[in-house]
This record gives sequence, structure tokens and C-alpha cells, in this order.
Amino acid sequence: MRTAEVEVYSFNELSDEAKARALAKWHETEEHHWGGEVRKTLAAFEKEFGVNVKSWQYSPYDHRFTLDLSRIDDDVLALRGNRARAWFWNNHAHILLTPTRHYWTHDKDGKLFRAVSADSRVYQSKVFYDRVYDGTCPFTGVCFDNDAVDPMAYFCFGTVWDAEKKTRRQSTVRTIAADDRNTVRSVLRDCVESLFLAAENDWRAQESEEYFADFCAANEWEFTEDGTRWLRKEATTRTASA
Repeated sequence: MRTAEVEVYSFNELSDEAKARALAKWHETEEHHWGGEVRKTLAAFEKEFGVNVKSWQYSPYDHRFTLDLSRIDDDVLALRGNRARAWFWNNHAHILLTPTRHYWTHDKDGKLFRAVSADSRVYQSKVFYDRVYDGTCPFTGVCFDNDAVDPMAYFCFGTVWDAEKKTRRQSTVRTIAADDRNTVRSVLRDCVESLFLAAENDWRAQESEEYFADFCAANEWEFTEDGTRWLRKEATTRTASA
């Protein structure tokens, strides 16, 4: 038996060349850390809208998918402007609305407070909702939910998702009504595009040296001088004696 000793370093202690080697190895082997959450959000989105996203894949620099809308009537998919907007409100309003509205009142000093009953339960309206999209991750509780819903929400509240520029542009309700490009079909596609764009950007950020340095520090990863990750079990090697 023999004992072998090796010097180990944190990522920040490595030379620039060793850091580059460690980072390159990370790029080769590491998958998107939040990939499972992306899949959960996608599954919930498919269930909510009755669509099927096929042949999808994404990387830190690209993404593609095929959107099957065959379970939605063609007449519905072709609805435009305010008619499309009304369809989303009538069928998927729970994504856009906050929980039932609370009743508020004033105390003797004129300050607002939430009215409660004698047994301290809050009075809530069973009829009215607050028409405010607050981005509360309606599917799984993870931020990718908002990425999938944002194009629909902004469309319904007067802001349009521009798929070509992959950004949002302000718009009035009147403009939406006259904008033939905004159909149920296009908005649903923009939602899926938004989700995968967010996943792509998140994975690209994961590949940065800054992210990797933080990840190594949080997980107490160490490396040999040339940037090879060191596993503690390698500190001692054993050889069979003759």
C-alpha cells in the first residue's frame, strides 16, 4: 500500500489556463440545472391550453420546437385582436387574476386596514377578482411559469410580445383590436417561444465563469493544478502487494 499526496486548489486559486480547462470540461458534461423545472412548466402549459409541444430541444445558444394545436378548433385559433383577447379571458382568466379580492375599511384614524370578522377570518369577495397579473408562477411555483404565461398576460393587459425581436412592445387596447398579427394561434406560439428562450438564456448564464465559480464555492469543489476536478477519494490510492 502507498499513500499519494496531491496539492488541491479552489477554482479561484487556479491559473487562468487551468480555469479555462475546468470551465471547458464543465461545458462538455453539465446539463441545464433547471431542466426538470422547464419540463414541469411545459407539461402544465400543455395541460392548461390543450396543446402538445413536440420535438423540442434547447441548448445554451439555440432552441426549437413543434407546436401541435390540433385539439383547438381552427376558428378559435384564428380569432384576432380583442376577440382573441376575450377568448383568453373567458377560458384562462385564473392565470391572469389574483386571488379573490379582500374587503378593506378604515379605522377611526382614517388608516386602511383589512376588515375581519369576529372570529378573525378575512372577508373575501366570492364574485370579484383583481384584474392584476402579478407574476405568481401559476403552474409549478417556479419562474419559468411566468416566462410561459407572459406573452398571453401582456397581450391581455395591453402589451404585445414581439416574437421577432424577442421583446415586449407597449400597445393600447385599440391597437390590439386592430392588430391582425395577434391571434390565439400566434399568442400560444409566443408563449412556448418565451419559455424556451428563457431556458436557453438561463443555461447560457450557467455556463459563465462567474456562475461556475459560485457553484464550485457552494459545493466545495476542488481541483488539481491543471484544472482537473479533484475527488477526495483520490487522495489515497492503494495498490495490491505482490
